[in-house]
Amino acid sequence: MAENISNIDLIIWRNEILNVKIKPVTWNNYVRHLKAIYNVGIRYNIIHIPSNPFYGLFIKESKRKKKTLSKEQLDKLSYTLDGNIELPEMLKPSWFINCLVMTLRCTGIRRSQLVQLQIQDVDLSRKIIYISPEINKNHDYHMVPISDNLYPHIELLLGKLKERKQLLNSQLFNFNLFSIATRRRGKNMSVNQVTHIFRCISNVVGFTSSPHRFRHTVATSLMKNPENVYVVQKLLGHKDISVTLGYIEHDVEMLRDSVNLL
Repeated sequence: MAENISNIDLIIWRNEILNVKIKPVTWNNYVRHLKAIYNVGIRYNIIHIPSNPFYGLFIKESKRKKKTLSKEQLDKLSYTLDGNIELPEMLKPSWFINCLVMTLRCTGIRRSQLVQLQIQDVDLSRKIIYISPEINKNHDYHMVPISDNLYPHIELLLGKLKERKQLLNSQLFNFNLFSIATRRRGKNMSVNQVTHIFRCISNVVGFTSSPHRFRHTVATSLMKNPENVYVVQKLLGHKDISVTLGYIEHDVEMLRDSVNLL
């Protein structure tokens, strides 16, 4: 029975599973969800207990280094996708894959956002990609600038979509329109397809590449200058500034420059 679970019981359970099964971050996610369920049960008299036993059970999470891509890795990606080596059919046409990679590299948007973008979400004249609340994790309206490096790739993509007479509400990134290797011809590009494409890219370049690594790379690179905190918050669409601050990495050389002034 839910009423018979005490805070002591949960502490014992926490200690047991932390020793053998899960990481602190996973435990905290469990606690967050279970605490919310108990709060609803208590509020509506479904669970008859005076207080929520999940309060006070969060544990401190050690800060883990974000998985990012180095300059050398980014250079190798560019070299590979610029047509300098023969690519497998799954990574053709290379211009589309290059556009996909450059969009993630220059904007840091999420994989799920990328596949939900529509042609009408791009304002090429203003160099802006609009991310509607419906596809944004924090449910806010969000604008992402199209950088000078990204612009020619997006311009090319829009031109190819126009040639295929795609409607404004059609998917912006649809691999299935251009690939001869796809098995989903006539369908929208899926999140799983994006994942598979990046597995193929990783196999070719010899290191792990993924949409989220680009997101981490964008944030971490910009946050080398902490004055960019507002820029990173707005670019990545963080509602909570503490999430943005989490991308400030320990930079011993920056500390050295500061202490040298003492």
